[in-house]
Formats: sequence, C-alpha cells, structure tokens
Amino acid sequence: MNEIQEKLWEGIHCFNRKSFEESKLFFNDVLDWDPGNPEANYYLGLIYMKEENYTKAVVYLKSIVDMSVNFIFTHQCRMLLGVIYYRTGEWNRAKSEFKTLLKVNFEPTKVHAALASVYYKLEDYENALDEAFKAHKTDPYNLNAKNTYGFLLCDLDIDAEKGVEVLREVVRMKPENPAYLDSLGWGLYKKGEIKESIDTLKAALHLTSNEEIKEHYNIVVGLKTAPVRNRI
Repeated sequence: MNEIQEKLWEGIHCFNRKSFEESKLFFNDVLDWDPGNPEANYYLGLIYMKEENYTKAVVYLKSIVDMSVNFIFTHQCRMLLGVIYYRTGEWNRAKSEFKTLLKVNFEPTKVHAALASVYYKLEDYENALDEAFKAHKTDPYNLNAKNTYGFLLCDLDIDAEKGVEVLREVVRMKPENPAYLDSLGWGLYKKGEIKESIDTLKAALHLTSNEEIKEHYNIVVGLKTAPVRNRI
C-alpha cells in the first residue's frame, strides 16, 4: 500500500468514526498529491453535505461527475447533487440531475420520488403526481415513494380517502418518522378529519421543529390560510 492509499484509508476510517475534521485532513493530503482522486473528492463532498456547507459539497461532488471517471459512486454523486440543488431551491438544476439518472436507470424508485418533489416545488402538479405514481409502482413497498404518492393524492385534492389510506400504512410501518406523520396529518386535514389531523401534526412536532410541519399545523388550527393549488 502506497502513501496515498494509506492516507485515503485513514480518512475513511475517521469518516466512519464520524471524526470529520480529522478525516478532512487526510483527504486533503490525498488531493495535494492526486487532485483528481475520486474517493477523496467523494468523501469530502459527503462531509460538507453533512455539515450543510453546500457550496463546498457541490465543488467536490461535481468534480467527480465532470471527470466522467468509471467510479463506483459517480451516479451517487449526481444523486447527491440533485438533493443539494433541491435543498437550496435550485429546482431546475435538481430536475436535470435526476432526469439524467433516469436515463441510466439508477435507483429509479428514489429518482422518480425525488423528481415528484421537484415538480411539486415547480408547481407542475401533473408531472409531480405522475412521477410519484411511477415511484410507487416501481416499488410499492418503498415507504418514501409511498409517502410521496399518498401526500400528493391528498394535497392536490385527487383522492384524499385513498391518500390517507396509503399514508396510514406508511405511518404504521414507521410511527416515529416526523415526515410521515406530517403527510398523514395534512392528508387528514384535506379529508376533513380535523381533530385527528391536529393530534398527528402535534406528534410530528414533538419529534422535530421542521418549518413545513409548523406551517401545516398553523393552517389546520386556523392560524394561517391554506395555499391554493392549481387543479390537475
């Protein structure tokens, strides 16, 4: 094992122990000798993403995608770029990354579900529902895909009864997931079951202080006006 490989393995070992600052030192040493090293760029991208330093994360992850190297995590890097662009509100960039991944059939359930969320943010509700349905159809047992599909059925006033039924199944499988509780709480509101909706959203807020869940709760209890969606 040469010196670069030793530094790389030390960095990965520190990463696995969540000693991120120490692992950065090793990975940066690797890049001093080999700036195009895909493993070092990948792990630095992951670290900065975990730290929510998205500007730096994009630099490292994009370097791998741009190199077009035959690296085991190249498609994963593109997926992470899409997630970052989604989190930073760059919806069209996120859409571009996810659509590229569909062309190579990379984790289609996850990618269809991610695209559904992007189209929802772009207020393209027809495509959002279509992608959510594809995700759910590709893997009916995937909880994230199921949650996205159920949420959109309710939120877009397509079929709140069916949507709530889907969302109840999701929450039964993971009753302490705040995102799933939020979807169910919102679905119950759209179905007109206000008391259970409030109780469900309160349960979600006990687990996290997420702003979107707070917004849903405030709408349900009458502190805020619900947004108007363009019907499909």
